[in-house]
Amino acid sequence: MLENDTRRQHFLTQGEQRLNALNPQADPKNLRIYSFKIVERENYTLELESPNGRLIGSNLSLFDLFSFDVPGNSQLRLNFEALFHKYEGYIEANTKSLLAKLNIGSGDIKVEIIDLFAATLLNFVRNPFCVEKILNTFPGVASYDPTDPALLSDYRRIVTGRKPHQTYLCTQLGITDTQYIEWLRLLFMLLTPMAKERPNFFEEIIKGLVEDRKMHVSAFVCEYDSPGCLLSDRGFSQPIEDGPHMAFSFNLCATAFVHYVFSDPATLLRDKASPEFLVNALTTRENLPQAQITVTHVRNNLDMLARYNRRVVEQCYERVYCSVKDAVQLSEPRFDVGATIARPP
Repeated sequence: MLENDTRRQHFLTQGEQRLNALNPQADPKNLRIYSFKIVERENYTLELESPNGRLIGSNLSLFDLFSFDVPGNSQLRLNFEALFHKYEGYIEANTKSLLAKLNIGSGDIKVEIIDLFAATLLNFVRNPFCVEKILNTFPGVASYDPTDPALLSDYRRIVTGRKPHQTYLCTQLGITDTQYIEWLRLLFMLLTPMAKERPNFFEEIIKGLVEDRKMHVSAFVCEYDSPGCLLSDRGFSQPIEDGPHMAFSFNLCATAFVHYVFSDPATLLRDKASPEFLVNALTTRENLPQAQITVTHVRNNLDMLARYNRRVVEQCYERVYCSVKDAVQLSEPRFDVGATIARPP
């Protein structure tokens, strides 16, 4: 299952990039996306790297990034491409379905909301520019060993397998050999089913987040008539506002992004509601037949777009991407604060 001949390995899917293509009607192999290098984060100064954009087929990918055994006498290698495909194969369909349903007022969107969260959270887990943060987010997971002999054999090859690309990649990414191996082990343990008919650890984490009746889960889907939502080379961003919650923002397409918020109602309402009201509210939530996700559809709110785009610029590794090369909304309309986009000569 882990053996294939894929050498160029995307850490941000081609499907997501295609939803932000500058030429969406072109043949898939010719689809391109505009790339902006960060010049000055504090002033949100971006430099358009090429007026022709970048080919999506090779963008946001590295050779053998996820390969942990590359035999010298074969094109085949062991990597996680098959495990990734389970989550990334339906991103485009789920995105289009979610937006279509929201625009006709349909509430039957829980599947799309959860599946998109899983697929986009995977972008964080497998992003090479987030290795240290990933290891800190899932401490100890890579210290376990599979009990199944066949899985254990593959797992050990992460350490013992031939990886001629390792030194180059670690130098490029600014990580140590130990961190790289630990990250590959973490990906294996998170994404590989440890037993038949059982979800993997990654799916159990998602399930725990969205089905915890003690948590309030919200999704704000922000959509626009014109393109201009940035895509981060890290695949996600997080708000910097203070608050007792965990939040992630993800690009959905050229004209939409989604903001997921997981909050503890007891903490949110502390000192803001009577103890009796709080007990009744929490009891009601825990007795619901299934966990609830509150979805809010927001259209053409430029303030929210500006805040989202600024977080993307502040928190990306070194580049952001977009389907347009002009009019990227980085300043809130009510303030006279300009954003700068420098063009190549």
